[in-house]
Amino acid sequence: MSDLGRQVKYGIGKETTAGTAVAASNWVPQLKFSLNPMRDYAVNESAFGRVEKSNSADITKRWAEGDFEAKLTDKTSGYILLGAFGSVSTAANADASTLVKDHTFTINQDINGQSFTLVRKDSIATEAFALARFDEWKLKMELGKYVSFTSKIMAKTGSTTTATPAYVLENEFVPKHAAVKTATTAAGLTGATAISTIQSFTISVNPNLEADFGAGSNDPFGFSSRGYEMDFEMECYYTDTTYKTAFETGSALALQISLINTDVTIGTSAKPGLVLTAPKMNITDWALNEDLDSVVTQTMTGKIHYSPTDSYALKAILTSLQTAY
Repeated sequence: MSDLGRQVKYGIGKETTAGTAVAASNWVPQLKFSLNPMRDYAVNESAFGRVEKSNSADITKRWAEGDFEAKLTDKTSGYILLGAFGSVSTAANADASTLVKDHTFTINQDINGQSFTLVRKDSIATEAFALARFDEWKLKMELGKYVSFTSKIMAKTGSTTTATPAYVLENEFVPKHAAVKTATTAAGLTGATAISTIQSFTISVNPNLEADFGAGSNDPFGFSSRGYEMDFEMECYYTDTTYKTAFETGSALALQISLINTDVTIGTSAKPGLVLTAPKMNITDWALNEDLDSVVTQTMTGKIHYSPTDSYALKAILTSLQTAY
């Protein structure tokens, strides 16, 4: 008998050697998940004196791909952040307990990034998908919903394995935990006032992955980046001309998104959270929403750039009790 979609379990493990499957270290409480086999075929069109155009086909490439959505959490989401950004460093948080860690995710300059094994388990089979990488990661906040993210996935085709899923309780985030700041420079973000009328925002990291194939195998030997692109979208009340002017003049802004669960204490006094900082962002589209029976809002799309002054384009700091990634 088939399972309900919510009965299918997905786990993730960080690979030590790219393409060598490992056991899942965390299991993802997903909102949506799909990971399906993909195949390319070469069609044999040799003629046998008949009108039929083909007589057989052989697989030339095989891999897996899909996408998923999950709520932002303070532990398991770190693996996805590592997959999206590609690099992480961990340090002790200033909390007195010494148990709380700050995990800083930055864009990996190695186009091969960090690989993972994804484990899919249902009542029919358990499969491990090695060499997995995360493509086009998007974090979104909408009023009335949990803060969540989506990501596309690419991996080698699945192989049979065994696994015993075990979920852990994690801290989550809702809109009241969110804050967005902008300033003319990254240094100015510290003293900036958070925008009080945010309706929604999305920030995305897209490494533009492509599968790498070579002679001697139908399987990819990697999924490498063709260059990172990072974008930001936001809707808020139209209360001043700051963002209209930045759009019209092409002025760059520094951007910071904070998601701090102030309802929870970890360690002695720390709060679980995620802070994303982009020192250089240009608003590339801006418009007013002037429905007659609604408050006037402004929507904008921004392109996040590498800042030579700050030596990075985007970084994310995840604060949690997770020891390491």
